[in-house]
Amino acid sequence: MDSQESCAADIWSIAADRLKEQNEHLYRQWFRKMTPLTLEDGTLKLGVSDDFFASIIEEQYDDLIQGALSGIDGINYRYRLEPGHEPVLDEPVPATAIATSGTAQKKSAPIRKIINSQSPLGEHTFESFIVDAENGCGYAAARAVADAPGKRYNPLFLYGVSGTGKTHLLHAIASEVRRNSNKTEVCLMTCDEMLNEFYYNLLEKKNLSPFRSRLRNVDVLLVDDVQMLSGKKQMQAEFFNVFNLFYNRNKQIVLTSDRQPCEIEKLDKQLETRFEQGMVAELCPPEYEARLSILRQMRSETLVQNTMDDTLLEFLAKNISSNVRRLRGAFIRLASYASFSGKGLLNIEQAEELLQSQLAQESSARDLSIDQIQQTVADHFGIQLSDLLGERRSRGIAEPRMIAMYLSRELTQNSSNEVGSAFRRNHATVLHAEKKVPQLASSDENIRRAISQIKRQLQKK
Repeated sequence: MDSQESCAADIWSIAADRLKEQNEHLYRQWFRKMTPLTLEDGTLKLGVSDDFFASIIEEQYDDLIQGALSGIDGINYRYRLEPGHEPVLDEPVPATAIATSGTAQKKSAPIRKIINSQSPLGEHTFESFIVDAENGCGYAAARAVADAPGKRYNPLFLYGVSGTGKTHLLHAIASEVRRNSNKTEVCLMTCDEMLNEFYYNLLEKKNLSPFRSRLRNVDVLLVDDVQMLSGKKQMQAEFFNVFNLFYNRNKQIVLTSDRQPCEIEKLDKQLETRFEQGMVAELCPPEYEARLSILRQMRSETLVQNTMDDTLLEFLAKNISSNVRRLRGAFIRLASYASFSGKGLLNIEQAEELLQSQLAQESSARDLSIDQIQQTVADHFGIQLSDLLGERRSRGIAEPRMIAMYLSRELTQNSSNEVGSAFRRNHATVLHAEKKVPQLASSDENIRRAISQIKRQLQKK
């Protein structure tokens, strides 16, 4: 072994130990099959079996490998894959399916979830879903699909930020379809699970027939988080065929995502158009009244003793608005504390102390600046920031300007005077925007959609 090979082996040994410690199942399935070859100019060359193996590593695990190679002896090493090298393994590979996101699946247990009369779906039903103006369209479409699979809204594509109820509705559809007919076979899975099974059959079994045949007898296909298809060319091609099979046979397809099809990066145009050919419905974070209703429902279903009065629930509904998951988590934490402490009715001071980190995160999330809103609106509409703040009054400028002022009032704590100053206008102009924009959004679907997209973009900042 020459010096380059020796150094490569030493560096990879450290990185491999890190990968194994982080996730042993992924290490056994993937990383131990990679062979250190040479180290030159800070780049570690790793041998892999073939081009397809290399493409999977680069698509799915690039960030993990880069992280493992960072900071070794104070150097952030890079890596490059070279196909054509069969691995030399010193121990047998366990019979595990491919796992992503730290989840391991045994070979004997199919990742795909078939819902039948014995499969419990828990509390995620239509009856337990709180409906308001922000999610009413998606809820109605989901109910229509559950009542008559394949007859309307095929596919149904639900999108929205995390915690808005997409997964809840997906499970509710499965539960309702199962309740209506035991003969209707429903397949409910996350996109990650679908990817796992696809790659397992392709790489381990060298045969996609089992993957395809399992779906052939399914009547309703429900896939959560399809944005995970982004950049997965092989899986996109296979899913395109699956989609066509279901659609041509009038079998129902329901998909969820954190963004609408046209916003999913590196998604094949054929898939994008098929996702959009049915019903695309957005689920937005619930407004205050809906959040309060959710909390009251949770209180009635979970608390034996009333340790949380309406004042406390109103405090939670007002201060935790980003998503329902965080709201639910805060409620459970307070309810658990009340149960274990035996102190009876909780007050707001106790809630503030127990939920310090959650409340701080909510406050930080709301701490947007007017500058951020202005730039995001300008970028969305493809106009210059100087035009947004200038004197031009053409419709292509005036409407984005009003939307930016409206969002600045809604998403920040700034007064109308402060917002007006930031836009070089008086507070009366801001008040007009606050009144006018909701009217425009209710009558113009393009404006409503633009406001929704801008809000989602701002939530990522």
